[in-house]
Amino acid sequence: MAPNTASSSEPVAAEVDPSIYGKSGDLTKHMEGVKAQYDTADKLEFYAQVMGDGTANIHFGKWDGIDLEEDGAYGKASERMTDYMFDLATSSIGEKDEISYVDLGSGTGAAALRLCANHASIKKAVCLNLCDEQNALARTRAAEANLSERVDVVTGTYEACPLEDAQFDVAFSQDAFVHAFSKLVAFQEAHRVVKPGGTFVFCDLMCGDGPDVSDEELATFANSNMVNDWLSPQQNVEACEKAGWTDVTFADLTGDIKLSFQMMLKKVERILGEGNPKGIDEKLLDSYKKNLAERIGQVDRGVFKWGVVRATKPAE
Repeated sequence: MAPNTASSSEPVAAEVDPSIYGKSGDLTKHMEGVKAQYDTADKLEFYAQVMGDGTANIHFGKWDGIDLEEDGAYGKASERMTDYMFDLATSSIGEKDEISYVDLGSGTGAAALRLCANHASIKKAVCLNLCDEQNALARTRAAEANLSERVDVVTGTYEACPLEDAQFDVAFSQDAFVHAFSKLVAFQEAHRVVKPGGTFVFCDLMCGDGPDVSDEELATFANSNMVNDWLSPQQNVEACEKAGWTDVTFADLTGDIKLSFQMMLKKVERILGEGNPKGIDEKLLDSYKKNLAERIGQVDRGVFKWGVVRATKPAE
């Protein structure tokens, strides 16, 4: 973490209920807080409108080549990020006629469904996710896309995967490990379920190291967003290596997270300006409007990093 040389004079997170979202040190309470952050009707609608943007993909985006003014820009950038990460994974494992894939913290299953639809080589995909409502939505969407035979949605945590050893060629995770109670345990579980010679690719919001960022500011974000184990890119790389992964690299895409925050703020302002036609909780929208405006400045000051970690499980 950054040295405690300065503190922000402004709040660094939207107001939250500390009884739900506060850092507790208790795994069960932590998981319940993660569910509360994502798996309510208002949160599902919020993310669908602000990040889905015409797609089912509610992740941060990769923005090169995206027209920021075109309809559905955010959704297209999110899908581009999914494709970029899968290309990294397949470049690591080489050409295969059949690929087995697990998405750890799969949310609504959008990444797995997109990849299965676009890659016939994925014969088996498992979506492992904690949130019941998200999982129900993923199963419905898999059925609608005629992918139920290839996509299995499993309820559980990536820190205690209810999956057998050495099943998958690719372990994949998009913007989910930020909520890991223990990054090391999560990375060890990913290592356990991947076949020797397989690969692990994840993107995540990580702890920054800006020169004027204090430990207090970093802790305030962590304590308000269900972040129990807040690591820098280098610390994530080291945790992967400790878990048994080799050839671990980090690709810095922090510029893209700033654009994602800017586009999310634009969408929230548009929803409010149009009178909130979907009836999302107004307090939630106002809170995110304030929150996102702060996030953009925090990226510039080095509070956050965002990017992709790629690693290999040694062949036997």
